[in-house]
Amino acid sequence: MNSIIWDKIRVLVTNGCNYRCPFCHNEGQAKDRAATFMSFEEFKQLVDFLKDQPISEFNISGGEPFLHKDIVKMIVLACSTLKCDISCATNLSLINDAAIRELSDTRVKFNIQFPYVSESLFAKSTGTGSLPRILDKINMVKSSGIEIGLNSVIQTSDKRHIIDLIEFALQSELPLKLLPQLGSIESVDYKSWVYPILSEYAIEKKDKGTGAIKWIIQKDNNRTSVLYIDSPCFSHNISICRNFGEIRIHPGLYAQICIEKDNLVRLAIEKGSNFVLNQFRQLWNNFTKC
Repeated sequence: MNSIIWDKIRVLVTNGCNYRCPFCHNEGQAKDRAATFMSFEEFKQLVDFLKDQPISEFNISGGEPFLHKDIVKMIVLACSTLKCDISCATNLSLINDAAIRELSDTRVKFNIQFPYVSESLFAKSTGTGSLPRILDKINMVKSSGIEIGLNSVIQTSDKRHIIDLIEFALQSELPLKLLPQLGSIESVDYKSWVYPILSEYAIEKKDKGTGAIKWIIQKDNNRTSVLYIDSPCFSHNISICRNFGEIRIHPGLYAQICIEKDNLVRLAIEKGSNFVLNQFRQLWNNFTKC
């Protein structure tokens, strides 16, 4: 069977979220509609179709995936069926002790939406989020042995906030991903002042060729990594975007090849594995323009 070509699969199990982040693109989904959810049966069928495919990463996202009643079952299924890395993008606010205990036996990595170290700015940025609550959740997850990383959308040109995030990541020894805000006219220039800040901490730097620069940073005896996403959306570089090779699957099993495009193709799972895998290949072959 031929490869689906796509290297990374991002499955959006819901478009609903309990946060109200003004910068959020909701993974390309509409934010003003009633929350919809991918069924566990649809999720299982998709995972079964992909189990022998050479993908490197399977990311479960939303909205906020922990709004889904079956999210723990979904993560467990993905980890037990797929051979690739498994991650979950979450704000972590809704996870409970039982879910942490069950997921501690899996290889899932949590990527946590973490906009600010300031309690007041965290609350303002998320609309409903509480920084002390999330810090408690982070400690619980770390203590369980689940891998965890921080995702921060850069919303300001105030260098102090970025320095605070870097210092927090170092102190906690948690990897940090910095994502300039899509749709902001300032975002394309953020790297001009973020890179020099990272250089002050860096002991190693690597261009991953996917629109991401990875920095290994160190201070005193603490070390972690920072990934800066220089999005190909800013330069409309189709080659970099194809090199990254991520496709999004929305609730209802609608495939989206570009976060800035509305055109979706429904994966016809009722027609079987070969048909759906061919749909993936056709979507890749058509992905030639930004």
